[in-house]
Order: sequence, then C-alpha cells, then structure tokens
Amino acid sequence: MRNPTAIRSPLAGRRGYSRRDVLKSATVAGLSLAGVNTFGGSEVGAVTASPTSLSILGSAIQDGGRIVYATWGGSWEEAIRKAWFDPFTAKTGIEVVTVTGPDYGKLRAMVDAGNTEWDVAEVNPDFQTIGRRENLLETLSPNLIPAGDATDPKILDDTSVPQVSWALVLTYNTNAFPTGEHPKDWAEMWDVERFPGKRAFDSTVNNGTLESALLADGVPADQLYPIDVPRALESLSRLRDHIIWYDTGAQQVQYWKDEQAVLGVGWDGRVIVAKEEGAPIDIEYNQSFLTYTVMVIPKGAPNKALAEQFLAYSFTPEAQAAAAIAMPYGPLNKKAFDLIPPERAEVLSGGPQMEGKSILVDQQWWADNLEQVQEEFTAWRLGG
Repeated sequence: MRNPTAIRSPLAGRRGYSRRDVLKSATVAGLSLAGVNTFGGSEVGAVTASPTSLSILGSAIQDGGRIVYATWGGSWEEAIRKAWFDPFTAKTGIEVVTVTGPDYGKLRAMVDAGNTEWDVAEVNPDFQTIGRRENLLETLSPNLIPAGDATDPKILDDTSVPQVSWALVLTYNTNAFPTGEHPKDWAEMWDVERFPGKRAFDSTVNNGTLESALLADGVPADQLYPIDVPRALESLSRLRDHIIWYDTGAQQVQYWKDEQAVLGVGWDGRVIVAKEEGAPIDIEYNQSFLTYTVMVIPKGAPNKALAEQFLAYSFTPEAQAAAAIAMPYGPLNKKAFDLIPPERAEVLSGGPQMEGKSILVDQQWWADNLEQVQEEFTAWRLGG
C-alpha cells in the first residue's frame, strides 16, 4: 500500500526554558543526578536509576558503536539530543547520528530495496499498524520495556516503543480576543459571525481537521469514529472561505503570531513554546485531541541490537522525565511523572489541565483509512 503523506512533526519547536535547564534534564536522563534539580523555582529530589531501568540496560550495554536515528528535526531534535542522545552516548559509548525526515515512503523504499540505512525512526502511531501489515518493521526483543510502566496498554505493541504524548488543540490569537471571549469549543469556532477571522488547519488530514469538523457539526465525542468523511467535508465546506492551510509547525505558529489566522487547530507543544516566548497565542483545552508518537526499528536495520539499547533507555522514567522537561510533551512512562515538577506537569500533554476535556484519537482507524481519506481530503481541499 502506498502512503501519500509525509510524516510531519508535532514535536519540532522551541521551548521557553534555558540551556541550563535542558542540560539539567539531560543529567536526569543520564540516570546519575546527585543533589537536587531546580526547575522553575521548584526543587526536585535527587534522581537515581530505578532498579527497572538498570535491569533493562545492565547486561545489554556495549562499548561503542553507532546508530542512525531518523527524526523530525528542529528544536525537538535539539531537546532529545540533550535529554536522550548525549547522556545515552556517555553511558554506553554508542553514538547517535541523526537524519531528518522519517517519511513513510522513504522507509518503505529502503526496506523494499534491502538497503535500510536507519536504525531508529520516530513515527506516528498509525505506523504501528501500517508497518506491521507491510512487514516494514523489526520485531522487538521480548520485555524490552516494562509494559506495566506504560500510561495506557493500548499504546504498546511488539514493533514499537512509545515516545511522547501530544495533543491537537483549539488555538487562538489573544489580541483578536482581548476580553477573553474566545471560542470554547469547535462549534463556536465554526461561528464566523461571532468570531470573525481566518482559521488555520493542517494540510495533512489526520491532524484533527475532520474530527473538529464533526464535533462542530454536532457529532458526540464518543461517536467520532468511524469518521463520517462526507459529513466532515460538508462541515468544512461551510468554513472553506475562512481557512488557510499550514504545512509545518513553524508555519502554523507564524500564522497566529502575525494574525493571518486568529483561530485553528494547533499542536499543543508548539503553541505552548510560542506562548512562553511571548507570542499572543493561547489554548482552549476543551475538546482537545490526545495522541502520541512512537519509535520503531525499520526492517533490516544494520544495528538492531544497539537500537534496542537506545529504545530501552528512552523509556526509562528518568529519560522520559528529561524529555518532558526539555519540551512540553507528556511522558508515556507513568513513573516519569514522579520526577517532573507539578508546575511543569500542568502544561504537559495528558496533564491535569486536560482531564475530562480530551478525546483520544483512534489511531487504528487512521491506520486502516489514512491513504484513502487523505486522497479524498486533498481532492476536496484543492478542488476550490
């Protein structure tokens, strides 16, 4: 099956914290912090390697080697280099070299040609199903990560390791709504008379566009899936003249900064980072769409054993906490929350601010329908 879409990152962004803070979080991920870690004015007790972490890594550590990691790049890559790559290399001697653009098509072409160059790729969770169905992924060693530590058993399978959680959120420009009377749900965002201005949506279909259109049209949250694509496109048609489309995380934020758009569907991490840097944008968490990312080993990866060491390391509570401190995305190891200051947890995807307000994206449905729905959506979008 051909997948026409590239894997775009919700994870590339800049955070409003200092290099010193990020280096501290990298120390946490290195499993060797002594004393206290001060973050945002709060003291976090000494972080040491948990017995689980040591049992995963202990006997598998090798001295030296290199893995190639396909990443979405940007400031997300900068963050995980400090939080994961550098401390992992310091601990194991295994160098992590990055390439940008883990596109499904590129991965498929390498595997089909028997010339896999990547050892690890970060992907959206629909690829858990797509990759397994097309025999594009290595099966991971049993018990590579402690399954009981996962925030939700539904995110686990034998070809991937959970990475971070993130959310698609109703985003608005605060200058456009100075009294705080912004839309509180998607139905209100569709009300262009009450809330005039352009709306920004992702040009890739499986990033909240159809789900928000159905909620705006009155579909109950627990009946979103299977998605009624014709109804969603009809709902979008009512908004067509008020939509501008973005192709990257940087572009979406710039639209809201410049007031080219005053509302839209945003990637929460990018929006939070921009807000912390002083941009006039904010989030309405009601009816947000919660999802996650995973890491996989492509079939035929030249350094599978080393890649598995990295994946095991990345899922330790300490490494997961370090990534969450470095960038505002939620950990998928529930033990990581014990290592994250409460004020940080409050802005993370899946944190307390989203409790009772979020809708879990049905990634299995998207894995089964992405190609066809993307083609329908693109034809509608470009059809004028």
